Amino acid sequence: MLNDNEMLEIANKYIKQIQQKINVQLEIPNEFIRKSYGNIYDYIAKDYKHRLAGNGPFLVKNDVGTVIQFGTSDDIEYYIKGYEDGTWEPSSNGVWDPN
Repeated sequence: MLNDNEMLEIANKYIKQIQQKINVQLEIPNEFIRKSYGNIYDYIAKDYKHRLAGNGPFLVKNDVGTVIQFGTSDDIEYYIKGYEDGTWEPSSNGVWDPN
């Protein structure tokens, strides 16, 4: 089981690869949602000058560190509820393995 620091490290690794694709410095705000199965993070542009599109929240699972990208069309509660009850599935490109 991964701890909060290990999950944050994976989250930072995940946004770093996004950052390299879009050439904008990104950061994770201090607030996150803690669930029994992992932590849910947001990310924003570090300089606040850039507006990001498609930067939905993402889950870092605490079992193996897999990242599940949530969508942006609904609020976070929709994705959390759907993930928990099995009615929402990430797209194939919405799953990232840090290994």
